[in-house]
Amino acid sequence: MPAPIRLRELIRTIRTARTQAEEREMIQKECAAIRSSFREEDNTYRCRNVAKLLYMHMLGYPAHFGQLECLKLIASQKFTDKRIGYLGAMLL
Repeated sequence: MPAPIRLRELIRTIRTARTQAEEREMIQKECAAIRSSFREEDNTYRCRNVAKLLYMHMLGYPAHFGQLECLKLIASQKFTDKRIGYLGAMLL
């Protein structure tokens, strides 16, 4: 599986969308990639994917499927993972 795009790149691609339908299509593609990454239990990009879900949630798109991943991040030993995990647990 190729490396997922970064949050900053996702924001740039969403902002370049000319229509609401185009934005929705980009969000759906990225959500599908995030779901498949979660299914593979890929710990490498879990924090990055939850951060992208938080951004999508702020835009008004459903991101409830990331709640369990937030709990996994909270249980992590890394401080950055814990920070994103607690933020996601509060917002999602």
